[in-house]
Amino acid sequence: MLNFSGQTKRRNVNLGTRAARSKQDLLSQASKEREKRALARRDDESALLIQKSIRRHLSNRTLFKFLITDLNSSKAVKLTTAYGQSLFPFLEDHELVEILQKVINKGQTALNESLCRMVRALGTRSSTEDLFMAVWAAFNINCSTGTEFVSAIVDLVTSAPYAIPEKALDGLVQLIEDFGIPQDSRVVSLLGIPRKDVQKAENLQYFLLALGLKCSLEKIPINWATPYLIENLSCLFINLPVERRENYCHYIVNCLPLVDEGALKDATYFKELYTRDFVDMIMLSELEKVFSMLSTFISRAPTVDCKNTVLVGLVARPQFMVQAHKAIFISSGSSIIPRTGALLLVEMLNIYLSVASDFEIMHNTESYPLNYLLEMTDYLKLVCFKSLWDLEEESHALPDTFLKTLKKIHVRDSRLNFSPRSMDSDYWSVTDVNFVSINITKYIEDYESFYRSRVDDLEIRDEDVDGMQLFEIKRELRYEFLIEVQKSFGNRATTRQFRKLNVLSQAPFFIPFQQRVEWLYFLISLDHKRLNIDGNDISSMFAPWHANSPSSKQTATISREHLLEDAFNAYNPIGENFKSKLSVTFVSEFGPEAGIDGGGITKEFLTSVSDQGFKDEKYHLFEENEHHEIYPSASIHSSKHLKYLWFLGKVLGKCLYDHVLIDVTFADFFLKKLLNVNQMNSSFDDLASFDASLYTNLARLIKMNSSELQALGLRFEITDNESLQTVDLIPSGADTAVTKTNVLQYLLAVADYKLNRKLRLGTRSFTGGLYTIVPPHWLEMFSSIELQMLISGGGKDIDLTDLHKHTEYGDYSEQDQTIKDFWSILADFDSQDRLKFVKFVTSVPRAPLQGFRALNPLFGIRNAGSDVTRLPTASTCVNLLKLPDYQNRELLKTKLLYAITAEARFDLS
Repeated sequence: MLNFSGQTKRRNVNLGTRAARSKQDLLSQASKEREKRALARRDDESALLIQKSIRRHLSNRTLFKFLITDLNSSKAVKLTTAYGQSLFPFLEDHELVEILQKVINKGQTALNESLCRMVRALGTRSSTEDLFMAVWAAFNINCSTGTEFVSAIVDLVTSAPYAIPEKALDGLVQLIEDFGIPQDSRVVSLLGIPRKDVQKAENLQYFLLALGLKCSLEKIPINWATPYLIENLSCLFINLPVERRENYCHYIVNCLPLVDEGALKDATYFKELYTRDFVDMIMLSELEKVFSMLSTFISRAPTVDCKNTVLVGLVARPQFMVQAHKAIFISSGSSIIPRTGALLLVEMLNIYLSVASDFEIMHNTESYPLNYLLEMTDYLKLVCFKSLWDLEEESHALPDTFLKTLKKIHVRDSRLNFSPRSMDSDYWSVTDVNFVSINITKYIEDYESFYRSRVDDLEIRDEDVDGMQLFEIKRELRYEFLIEVQKSFGNRATTRQFRKLNVLSQAPFFIPFQQRVEWLYFLISLDHKRLNIDGNDISSMFAPWHANSPSSKQTATISREHLLEDAFNAYNPIGENFKSKLSVTFVSEFGPEAGIDGGGITKEFLTSVSDQGFKDEKYHLFEENEHHEIYPSASIHSSKHLKYLWFLGKVLGKCLYDHVLIDVTFADFFLKKLLNVNQMNSSFDDLASFDASLYTNLARLIKMNSSELQALGLRFEITDNESLQTVDLIPSGADTAVTKTNVLQYLLAVADYKLNRKLRLGTRSFTGGLYTIVPPHWLEMFSSIELQMLISGGGKDIDLTDLHKHTEYGDYSEQDQTIKDFWSILADFDSQDRLKFVKFVTSVPRAPLQGFRALNPLFGIRNAGSDVTRLPTASTCVNLLKLPDYQNRELLKTKLLYAITAEARFDLS
């Protein structure tokens, strides 16, 4: 064959691909064809089913249309009984109404049951008012329907997606009343319809209000209750006429024990019951029942604000706390007091301690006399200790309020000393031999290792002022350790050592203060070993080549004129190494001061930095209350001042770490922040140590009635002292009036603004520095009062007998006239001069916390010769007084007073 080019060429015919099809391709093709055929069959079957259904529907419709021709009563009854709700898809509403209107119900059970099914079916289709009324009218109220009728109503109200006509609901409620349901327990099922399941909320709301007018709850026993029932009853209480509310009030409160605590936290209507009006209705009951009902009502409060609103009102009621106390402690006639009965009083006492001044607690005989407070304290001590000690016994588990209230009482008692005291016993310490004899040193050591291993992973930077979440983690490690140890016991009972550790963690005041101080010093000694501060490790031989290691001395030259600045520059950058031994050279206007630091100059350095940093007004780092107790200034915002606060926190930590007492008194609320009480958030009762006048005036608001509060015109706003701008205490605070309901919230908001929001930066900085030296769990063993004692010693005077007993002499004896005169002169000194003397010889203006026996070395008096022109001098590093042998009492007194009041320091020696 010739092509266009004139060449002969073979014809190519394409008969398909020459590539052989694989087995997988053949299988895939077969599968697709099967699926295609199956889909075609399903389509055919579906079409046939639809056709069949349509034919059946049309057939049934034709049948029912035929059956309702020539309709009479007998035929209507048979149709309704036999088919009931099955008629709905095939007949129009008017046709159904026609059938039901001809029904004469003579009490046939089957007919009533069929009607119940029709009630249920009404919820699945939108129906006319006439149809509803026709169904209601067809019932025979003399024929029992059991629970089927109630169940059908629940389904109707729950599932109806449309608005049921109000007349139809009124008719339904009338039918319910005709059946006698509002007078028996069946009505509880209707009142307890879950709101979350209802398709159309207005149907339930109208139905409940209509039904509520018919109910006689006083006749209905309470066998069960749900949060939905209580929420619906609360809605009825709020919306029903006042004269019908009392029965609902008591029924609601009596239902509360049947639901779990916290189950009503989202109940909107129930929250609205926490008002004075509702409490007044509870008060109409017998007094014994009132305490039980209120206790349950408070324990089921959906929010803390709801609970506090009621408690504030109860505390303000004259004699109510006294009546509650008598009902619990006197009327019971038994030493075994049920905790549920005591809960109300404990909750009220917790509020009372927040708003009552120290004077009120000591002298108020109306609200809650002191002898009652002591009786309650005895009870709380007993049950709280038993709860902490008997961990495995669920029966000893206590609400948190019990221990929280006991801690508040302990703080007040530490300040007011109203509990019984004697020379050889401590009211708060547990004296049980089985408890006291247990040694938990091993657990304390294990926890310290656990703590250090965790902290080493946190990579906390010094001066990390904003990284306080890391310090929150530090605080939580204690609980993590307790949980891990408790898990290690598995199903075995916990050891007594672990349970005592739990007591120390939760309620340290059950353990004597001196025992806890010894544990603190034990923890410090462990830290010394960790850092090799005492230089016992061979590596300390090479300290000169490792100047930044904790085992090496940290040297600095400090000017007396710029003490805080020099100390900050020298020691703030070294972080935890500030724990090391310090080597300080003081420089005054006359040049370097003489003195060999055997520890005394270090103590002098710490007390001098403390005096300047905490007390010098030129830095404006701290403010003070009316008792001259200090706390960080609210006006600090600059980075420099915040770093100074951080450093002063480290200085305080160093004083605690080295057992150096300083003459600084902190406000109690700030000490609690250092102890991490309530996650460093101060509350209203802490306001007393910030501004006593403000606290007293605000506390008066609690006792005012509604009209008095309204007359004050208070809003949730406050004027800032720095900017003089008005600040909202809560969102939209300027538009929120202070009322009897929210007055406690207002007090808490003011305290939060003053003590937390305004002081947050300064507190964080100071605490961050403190925790660099002293971990939080070391401090949390103590109360705020005890922490102040650790900082500045006990009392404002020294125990002269104790000092005399623990004194050593060099070239003197007790019989020498100068020594006799010396002790006689000290006895004649006032307390301030005695403290000056202690500072002169030890560099610390307070007695050691564990007494003068704790001085190392002991206080000594050395004969400085017979030159009576010389002044007494001191070597504070060895706690030594160098006293010339004056042999003249008046001369000794004059010289000693001059020496201890002179500002010259080591130049004297």
